Order: sequence, then C-alpha cells, then structure tokens
Amino acid sequence: MKLKQLIPILKIMPFIVLVIWALSARLPYFSEIGKDINAYQRAIEELFSGKNPYEWTIKSFSNPDDPGNHGYSYLPGFLYLFGFLYAVALKFPALDFQVLWKIPILLADLGVGFLLFKYLFKRDYLFSLAAAFVWFFNPFSMFRTGYTYVDPIPVLLLLVAMIFLEKDDVLAGATYALAVIFKTFPIALFPVFVLLSKNRIKFLAAGLIVSVAFAVPFMSNIETFTTFLNGSLLVHNERFVQGRPFLFYISYYYNVELFQILPFQFYSLMSMFFGWVLVLIAYFIFKLKNKYILSLIALSNFFLFTPVLNRTYVLWLIPTLILGSYYLFKSKKLVYYLVVILFHIFYSWYLLQWRDGFHIWRP
Repeated sequence: MKLKQLIPILKIMPFIVLVIWALSARLPYFSEIGKDINAYQRAIEELFSGKNPYEWTIKSFSNPDDPGNHGYSYLPGFLYLFGFLYAVALKFPALDFQVLWKIPILLADLGVGFLLFKYLFKRDYLFSLAAAFVWFFNPFSMFRTGYTYVDPIPVLLLLVAMIFLEKDDVLAGATYALAVIFKTFPIALFPVFVLLSKNRIKFLAAGLIVSVAFAVPFMSNIETFTTFLNGSLLVHNERFVQGRPFLFYISYYYNVELFQILPFQFYSLMSMFFGWVLVLIAYFIFKLKNKYILSLIALSNFFLFTPVLNRTYVLWLIPTLILGSYYLFKSKKLVYYLVVILFHIFYSWYLLQWRDGFHIWRP
C-alpha cells in the first residue's frame, strides 16, 4: 500500500482511539438505573395493557409537591423504542431491560461523534478531532458518572436532519419530525428548516406523514387524542422553574427579580418562539443563510429564556455550537478553538452549581 493511500487510514486512527476511550468511560455504568426508567416502564406497561399512559402523566403533573414523580410526558418516540426493547426483555428474560434500553442511546452517542468527525474531516482535520472530543468528553459525561440519560437520540436525529437540509427535503423532514417525536426542543429550529428547504412542501409533507404515523395509536377517538396532546405537550404549561435556568440563576444571585414579575409561560414561549423571530431577522435582514449559524441563534435563545434547564439539556446545544462556531470563525481558527474551550469551561462551572445547594424547583 502506497503512503498516499495509507494517510487517510492513519488520520482515522485518532478518532478510533477517541471512540474506544469514550466506550471505556461509558460501559462501566451500563448497569446503573436512573429515576426516569420508572416512568418509562409504567407507561410501556399501560400501553401494552391497552390503557392510555398519558392519563397518568396528566394526573402526576397535577401534584406540584411531588415533582420527581411525573409520568411519561414526551411525544411517543421513546415510548415505542423502549416498548420494543421491553418486549424483547419479556421474551428473553436473560436480557436485562435496564441494559437493553441503553444500547440505542450508546449507538446514538457514538453516532453524533462520528457525524461531527465525518462532516469536518475533509474541511478541517484538526477541527474534526476536536469536535469528536468535545462531544464524547463533554463536562456532563465526565461529571455525571451514571449513563442514564436519553438525550443522544434526539440530538443525533436533529444533527442528521440538519445535514440533510438543503440536500434532501424528504429525509430532512422525516428525521426532523423524528427528532421532535423524541424531544420537542427541535421545534425551536423549525423556521431554519422551512426557510432553507429546497421544496418546503416536500419537507412539511414528510414531517407530517412521520408525525401522524407515530400518533396513530392515540387517534382512535377525540378523548384519547386530546389526552395524548395534553400529556405529551400541554402538560408542560403546568411546570415551574426547574434546574438552573440562566435567567433564574442571575435573578437568584444578583437580586434581579425576573420570574416574579413575568409569569412562567412568558419565558417558556420566549425560549421557543422568540428564536423564530431572531432567525427571520437574521435571514431576511442580515441575509444570513448558513443553517448551522441560524440554528445556533435559535438554540442560544432557547437556553437564555427557558425556565426549565436540567443538566442534560446543554447536550442539545453541543453539535450546533461546534458546527455553527466553525462557520462563524472558519477563517480564525484560534477564535474557534477559544469558543469551544470557553464553552467547555463554562459548562463545567455551571454543572458544579448543582453541588452547592442551589436547586430551587419552585419560586
């Protein structure tokens, strides 16, 4: 084999080392159980028994004094995925459901790192390795030893949708809809996809078909469907400040009153829809057409205003931050690396705040 043919293989080796390193950091915690698994398992069992699992979700959210005992409150992506794995575990008792449900999460986790590396590989090799490293060894993964979160799945689907955007409207629409079906935060990027689709009708049609297909089990009658909508979407209007929202953090430490003046719903709506306004301004007034930069604007707005910010949420931003920063500072490599490093430091510092007793879930 000639040296010229060998070079691409040698350049891939550091990424393989990163993957092995990432696996070694995750696999030891495969047996750990998070509290969310109880909500998933109850919802799955109710679905299998013919009940509507969102009935319990609505009931559980009606008790503000027990925020840790909420039912399954997402669209049914995880319900179907984990339901399939639960059925496999029932069929083959030797397979532990607590381990099975982490396999697609691990694959998605590795998939995000691979796509970032692949996307940047020919554009800038060092950036590609840095991107994979930042994803695999983000502060949350390092500080939280348990591997009990599910966020890599919607993050992967959204990243795939962004890559397909401007290339294949059907695949972009389908994968975008799937991302929303697993977690609703990609709704913040909806105008980016609509504006940059080559054929908006195809994009919207593909997304609608996928959405309806996943909702069919809950469309047998009006009552079932409204319960589904209330339990998966509208129930979140009953939530209160949770985790460490950035504005609430500022309000708490600097005595700048924010959440007592304006209601929770204001910040919830601003987090999702003011980003739409910013994207439209950037697109039409400033003629900004890069999908990753526009997505970074929308998600940054989400994190600024959201009144619910748990530790895993910042994972949603990482791929968009990496790619958006790459295009913002492509001609200034030092600035790009500085942005990534500062983000890593900030995220690490912010996670440390969970240890000092500042965990106010209700103002």
